[in-house]
Parts: sequence; structure tokens; C-alpha cells
Amino acid sequence: MDEPSKSPKAGGQASEGSFGLLHRLISVFLGSADPEREKRRLLKQLGKDLQRQRFKFYKPKSREALGGLARFFFDIYRVVGPAQTLLQGADDSAALKSILIEAHHTEEQRRLREEFSEPVIRERSEKLDTKQLTAHVKDAMVSYFSGFDSATVRQVNDSYTLIHTLVRFVKFDYYFVLRKFDSSLQEGNFGYTPRFESINAEYISDDLKDFLEVAAPLDREADWGAVLEVLHEYKSVDVIDRASWKKVVSTVTNVVRSGILVQIIQHVDEDPSYRAEVPLSRKHIVETYLNTLKTQVEGSIQKLARERRTKKVEQLVHAIFGTTAVQRTKYYTEAANLVYTKKLLAGFLHVDAVNYLKAFLVDYFKRDVRMVISDLFIVRGQWSDGVLSQQLSDSYYAVMNTAQQIVDFDDSLGEEGELGMKLKKAGGRVVERDAASARQLRQTLAVVNETALNMVNESATNLITMGKIIKLLIDDLDRERPELIQNWKDLQGFTERPLRDQLVSIYKRTYYFVQLMQVFAKK
Repeated sequence: MDEPSKSPKAGGQASEGSFGLLHRLISVFLGSADPEREKRRLLKQLGKDLQRQRFKFYKPKSREALGGLARFFFDIYRVVGPAQTLLQGADDSAALKSILIEAHHTEEQRRLREEFSEPVIRERSEKLDTKQLTAHVKDAMVSYFSGFDSATVRQVNDSYTLIHTLVRFVKFDYYFVLRKFDSSLQEGNFGYTPRFESINAEYISDDLKDFLEVAAPLDREADWGAVLEVLHEYKSVDVIDRASWKKVVSTVTNVVRSGILVQIIQHVDEDPSYRAEVPLSRKHIVETYLNTLKTQVEGSIQKLARERRTKKVEQLVHAIFGTTAVQRTKYYTEAANLVYTKKLLAGFLHVDAVNYLKAFLVDYFKRDVRMVISDLFIVRGQWSDGVLSQQLSDSYYAVMNTAQQIVDFDDSLGEEGELGMKLKKAGGRVVERDAASARQLRQTLAVVNETALNMVNESATNLITMGKIIKLLIDDLDRERPELIQNWKDLQGFTERPLRDQLVSIYKRTYYFVQLMQVFAKK
């Protein structure tokens, strides 16, 4: 943020001091009340003051800007002109701000800053889980931020204010002004020997006002060496010769303080009351830098978490289905969400979970799991523990029921389905600023999403129960004398593949699928 303030009036102080108080006293004693007469008198006095100026920039009698003024600008142009291209875009460069701030780092801050750079975060993520990684980075950032005490912040902001002042001064259009004195001057030709002619000062009055805005803030006592060092690091080259810059600042400061530029403007504009009120902008970059850094680091961790999640989902999906290209839902999809995105609504919230659930239940559970769990263990199995047998039966049929529900649910979202027609009707009435229609559509979507989430949660709960019992069956089969199932040999006779292999396969895929549902539950 910039902190606006006003500098002392740029120039004009000498002229005001020489005749300002005097003319007011004369006016009191002589009773002058004619504004035009007073104005003419002040302009005449201005002309005399300009003739006494040691800088020969202006001829009051003819109101001409002289070659000496052009030479003043050309001497500046030769020094700062080459930097105009180099400093293009430097006004608000994030890289420049970072270089400046990091130049004020302590050794400890430099070490801490590395701790939350993206490469280091990625390296540590291989050893730490997301929660541990976040805590580690947070501790490093707190320690890093604490290194910016009030004195350091002030130094950084002061330095950036100087950089901003220098950049504004460099980017002033000197060539535009100089062309008015010598039309043969070529832009960027700093070795050219100019032939400056006197011109009507009216042509450059506005240019002088603009120049005062960028020149008046220059301070010859400022630490320009440190500023130029930062700019050197920013562009990897000296943007301005340091000795030449020091000379320019000294000359410009002398000219501005002499008041001659203000006097020229006053005289040529016939406005003795003109004062160059030059706004100074104090720059505050540290707080913004730290906030941006915090956001970037949080973004890096979130990005890493998303990558981990995506990778885990892909691994689980491949382990369950043998491929990552799985699309079984027809209407509860991301494609359908485009309609709701345009209406600034979230739409369907559990698309991936419902898609994988439908694929698992319809393509795998109703076929492979049914042939083993239902046909063998529920129908033909002789259990020594009736409670476990009932739990397996209840959870199995609950999942089978969900398998049919999810098919019906997805179909109902089609254009001719019950839910699809409700959504289409509610969405068709939603227009800009129609709060009631939008609320009805949100309520309908909430019902749809709640139904989807309930199916996901209920099936996951029942699959967990099934998985535990299947694990018990595997352990029982591995015993020398099974205790849970009394007719293992009979059951094996009803299937060609070894029962243990089939149970292990069902258990693993069920386990992976429950893990997959848990990933979406944590989202």
C-alpha cells in the first residue's frame, strides 16, 4: 500500500520569499484591490527573478525555453535513458520486491526461507504425512516472520520507496521533450550531438509539471548505492552508472530547489499562484510480501495433498478395477455439473464416489461376490456361529439392495426420471436475482446429494462388516481344524477355483474399495 503525503512545494520558495511577503505589505498600505493589476505586477517580478537565475533555461521577454533547458534534460537522458528498457515493468515487479526483502534477511531467515520453498516441501513430503508436513512448515514460517521487526520493515519499505522514486524518474519521457527542441534527435542515440533551438515555452509547460512530479522527490542524501545494488541483482547488470547517477541527482536537486522550473510555469501560464504540490508515496511491501508468501506456501501444500490424493485414488481404482478409466454413472456426472456451474451452484457433490460405487456394485459385487458369498456361504454354509452368519447375510443383502438403489438413483436423474424432471423444472425457473427459484433448486440438489452420500456411507459400512467376516473365514480355512464353517470340503466342491483364493481376492478388493470411499469422505 502507498501512504500518501505531501512534499514541500517543489521550487518556487525562493521567488515567493523574495516578493511574496513584500507584495502583500504593499497591497495593505496602498489598498490595492485590482486582481489583474496585482497579477501583472507579480508576472513582471517573476520575469526579473528569472533573469537573475543562474540557470539559463528561459527568456522571459519572449517566453522562450532556451537550449540550456534542453541540455539539462539531455544530460539526464544520456544517463538514465539506457535504463528505461531495463526497468520496464519494474514498478510492481514481484521479483524485485523479493530481491529487496531477501537482501535484508538474517542468516537464520535465509535458512528458514528454504524450509518452505516448494522443492524442500516436496522433498520432506516423502518422509512426512500431510499433517506432519503442515506442522513443520508452519513452525518454520512463524520463526521466519518473527524476524521482520519494526526496524527491518521500515528499512525495507524505505528502500522500496527509493526504488519506486528512481524508476519513476527514469521512465519520464525525456525524448518526447527533447524532440521539441531538436526534431532530428533519434530515440536511444545517446552519442548524438544535439542542435537545440529555443522554442515557445508554452509547448513544454505541461512537461515541466510532469517532470517536477518525478524529480522533486529525489533526495541527494539517500542511500542510492544500496538501491542500485538491488537493481543490479534484479537485472544482473548495472542499470545506471553509479557516479553518473550521483551527479544527476545533485544537479536535479539544485535545479528543483532553485525554483526556476516552477517560475517558468508560473510565467508562461500567467499563473503566479501556481505551486507544484508533489505527492510522495511511501511504499509498504513487507506485509503484502509475507501474506503472498503465506498463500503460496499453503497453495504448495494443498497442491501436494491433491497430488497425493489423486495418486492414491488412481492406485486404488486400478487395484479394484484393473484400469483407471471407469465411468458407470450416466447422469450423476461432472458433465451434468456444467449446468449448475453457470448458475453459480455447486451441483452434484459426490460424483466420483457414486461412479466408483456403481461400478463396484454392478460390475463386481453382483457377479463375483454373489457367486461366492451368497451362493456358497449364506445358502450352503454350515456355520458354528449363527450370529456371524446373520451379520454376513444382513450386510450382503444390504449392499445388494444399494446396488439396485444406485442404478435407480442414477436413472432417475435422466430427463424423464423423477429427480431429473424436478431439477430441470427448478433450474428452468432460475433467472438472475430470482432468489426463490434459486433456493428451490438448491434444496432439490441437497436432496439428491444427501441420497448419494447415504448410499456411499451405508454401502461402506456394510462392506466393512462383510470384510471383517471374510477375513475370519480365511483365517478359519487356514486352521488345521476349521471351527467357523463345518462343511468346507462340500463348499469347495461347488466351485472350480480354490475357495481361499476367491475369498482373498474378494477381501482385498473390498478392502481397497473401502479405502477408496474413505478418501472421498476425507475430501
